[in-house]
Amino acid sequence: MIYIIVGLVTGLLIGMVGIGGILLAPMLVYIAGIDLHLAMATSSFSFLFAGIAGTIAYARKGTISWKMVGWLSVGVLPGTMLGAKVNVSLPTDILTIILAALILSSGIFALIKKPTIKQEKSRANRIVLVLIGFAVGFGSALTGTGGPVLLLPIFLVFSVPTLVAIGVSQAIQLPIAVFSSVGFALYSTIDFKLGAILGLIMAIGVIVGAQIAHRLSAERLRQIVAIALIAAGLLMIVRVLIPDQI
Repeated sequence: MIYIIVGLVTGLLIGMVGIGGILLAPMLVYIAGIDLHLAMATSSFSFLFAGIAGTIAYARKGTISWKMVGWLSVGVLPGTMLGAKVNVSLPTDILTIILAALILSSGIFALIKKPTIKQEKSRANRIVLVLIGFAVGFGSALTGTGGPVLLLPIFLVFSVPTLVAIGVSQAIQLPIAVFSSVGFALYSTIDFKLGAILGLIMAIGVIVGAQIAHRLSAERLRQIVAIALIAAGLLMIVRVLIPDQI
């Protein structure tokens, strides 16, 4: 029952606003009592299922830029492999605080700044997308998140339309999940059975969340994403500062 609740809540948030993967690893640690590194590795594998469901749901709505996904994926491969290797050997508290600060500030920025017509066009070129892919892949594997929680705030900075940003973040979960799982399999341990169970449950939540997202106005969706980013950033900071209280 615990895994069903965890999977559905996480999947719903991933499908609706792209943010949700940040919750899975800490819930596995503090609710299910799983070792942190195993939780991160297993979470990374489970995002493969969520990514498939989210990609199909958003592709059907035509809100995925496959060109952006392709260039991001070029950087994802080396980033995730490196992140998985570093995850095994180094504590992640400092990096988690840095990532949390970036996510938190991006959420606040998106919440208080109104979009303009000029902002509707993304300023990210191919080289920038490859570098973003590397950074997101590295950070995702290192922290056991699915990718969207790191990609969305970056896309907000580059003025990518919210729904497109969420759609691309769904698709980018696939290469991140595959390559990070390979990295964790080489350098650590993955509970493939638990990951598959969680992934299938999350997939159901993702499909429902995607339907909700496409029925919201762009402004309302932007506000929800901003609030989700702020919540995710605060959660990451609290996890580091007072881990025993979560």
